[in-house]
Amino acid sequence: MLALVCTLVFAAAAVFAMFTIFVTLQGRKSQITALFAEYRSLQRDREYLVRITSHEAQASRAFAAPQLRRTVRRMIKPVEAPRPAAPLRAAA
Repeated sequence: MLALVCTLVFAAAAVFAMFTIFVTLQGRKSQITALFAEYRSLQRDREYLVRITSHEAQASRAFAAPQLRRTVRRMIKPVEAPRPAAPLRAAA
C-alpha cells in the first residue's frame, strides 16, 4: 500500500512539474519568439557581411603576389644511441 501511495505522489509531482513548465512557457511565449526572431536577424546579418566582405577582384597572375618559396626539408632519420650489452643496474 505504501508503494502505491509513493507512486501516486511521484506521478502527481511529475504532472505538477510539467504543468508548471507549460504555464511558464505560455507566459514567456512573446519573449521566446522575440529571441528566435533576433537569432534569425543576426544570422541574416552574418550572411550579408560574409557576402559583402568576401568579394575579391580577379587579378592577373602578373599582378598577383609572388608565391613564397618553399624551404626544402631533408629527411633525417633519428639516430638511436648505442645500448650497452650489460644492463646499467644489476637486479637486486
